[in-house]
Amino acid sequence: MDVSKMKPIPMTCPTCGRKFLSDETPTPPFCSSRCQLIDLGRWFNEEIGVPFEGEPGDTPVEYRDETLPEHDG
Repeated sequence: MDVSKMKPIPMTCPTCGRKFLSDETPTPPFCSSRCQLIDLGRWFNEEIGVPFEGEPGDTPVEYRDETLPEHDG
């Protein structure tokens, strides 16, 4: 299949929400290099990440106590 003859796909940038066609950018699914770098920065700053479910038998994250126990020492 010749990619150059494919019909452009309407997309929405996950960073800024701008609507654009897939043939308008070299950085899909982002509308621009700037939005791509913003997204990469969010990953590096750990603002976003892949969810981790844990091992079988682990307490689900939403039920864990967020406070650390006090250490007598």
